[in-house]
Amino acid sequence: MKHRDRCERDTQLQNYFAILAIVPAVISIMAYEFVDYMIFILHPWRTDYNPLNGLGILIPMALMMELITFFFSRHLLKKVSRLTTAISRVAQGDFHVTLDETHAAPLKEIVRDFNKMVQELQSVETLRRDFINNFSHEFKTPIASINGFAQLLLDTEVSKEEQREYLQIISEESSRLTRLAEQTMMLSRLDSQQKIPDREVYSLDEQLRQTAILLSPAWSEKQIDLTVDMPPMSCYCNPALLSQLWINLLNNAIKFTPENGTISIFAHREGTNLLVSIQDTGCGMTEEQLAHIFHRYYQGNRSHSSSGLGLGLSIAHRIVELCGGKIDVESKPGAGSRFTVTLPAGITESEQP
Repeated sequence: MKHRDRCERDTQLQNYFAILAIVPAVISIMAYEFVDYMIFILHPWRTDYNPLNGLGILIPMALMMELITFFFSRHLLKKVSRLTTAISRVAQGDFHVTLDETHAAPLKEIVRDFNKMVQELQSVETLRRDFINNFSHEFKTPIASINGFAQLLLDTEVSKEEQREYLQIISEESSRLTRLAEQTMMLSRLDSQQKIPDREVYSLDEQLRQTAILLSPAWSEKQIDLTVDMPPMSCYCNPALLSQLWINLLNNAIKFTPENGTISIFAHREGTNLLVSIQDTGCGMTEEQLAHIFHRYYQGNRSHSSSGLGLGLSIAHRIVELCGGKIDVESKPGAGSRFTVTLPAGITESEQP
C-alpha cells in the first residue's frame, strides 16, 4: 500500500514537472507566432510569413525541454521523495528522522528547517515523557503510603500511639498530594501564559518583608537569622505572581539552611532593572545539581524528598521568564547558595511613589 502511494506520488510529481516544461515552450511559440504575425500585418510586403514556422521551432524546443526536465525532475524527485517520506514518518510519530543537508540543494533551506523541526519535536516528546514519568512517580509515592498505612489500621491491632502516628502520616501524605496537584496545575497554567496580566505599580521592598513575615514560623522554628536589607523600590508587575516567586525562593532557602543558620535578602536597582538576591548558609549544591535545579520534579538532595515536590524552583523560573527577567544561581557544596533575580522595573526612577 505504501509502495503504491509512493509510486502515485512520484508519477504526479513527474507529470507536474512535465507540464512545467511544456507550458513555457508553448507560451514561447505562441508569443513568437504573435510577434511574427504582427510584423507581417505592419509590413504587408513580406512574402516569407508562414504560420507553420512555429511548429518547426516548437517540436525541437519541446523535445529539448522534455529531455532537460526529465533529468532535472529525476534528480529533484529523489530529494523531494526523501523529504516527503521523512515527513510521513514524522506524521506517524517517529521524531528521530534526520536528512542530510550537504547535498540537499535546491531544497537545502527546507531540509534545514525540517531537521530543526524534528529536533524541537524530540525535545517536546522528551519533556512530555519525562513529565509523565516524574509526575506518575511523585503521585504514586504518597498514594502507596496512604494505602499502606490505611491497610495497617484496617487489618491489624494497633495501639493508640501507633494509630495516631499512622493517621499523622496519612494526613501529611494527603497534604503532599494536594500540594502536588496545586503546583502542577499552577505550572501548567504558567506554561500556557505568554504575558503577565493585571500589572500594577507597588512596593517591592514591602512585599519582600511581608513574605519574610509570612514564612516566619518556618525559619523561626529552625532559629534562622533572617535579614532584609533593601531600599524603598517599586516595580510594575503582577503582585500575586511575584509573591509566589519570593515564597518559593525563600521556602527553598529555609528548607536547606540548617538550624542557627543565616538567610539574607538584599536588593538594589541597576538602571531599569531590579536585582533581588536571597542568600543562605545551607548545604550548597554541586555542579551537577546546579544544571538540573530548574527541571520539574528534580530533587538534588533526596534526603529532603518527603518535604519537597521538586516544582518550586521550576515555578519560580517560569515566573521570571514571564516577567522578562532572568534568575542566576551561585552555589558550592558546604558554602550555601545565592539566587539572584533580575527583573525589569517597568517604571522609571521619577515615576516611583
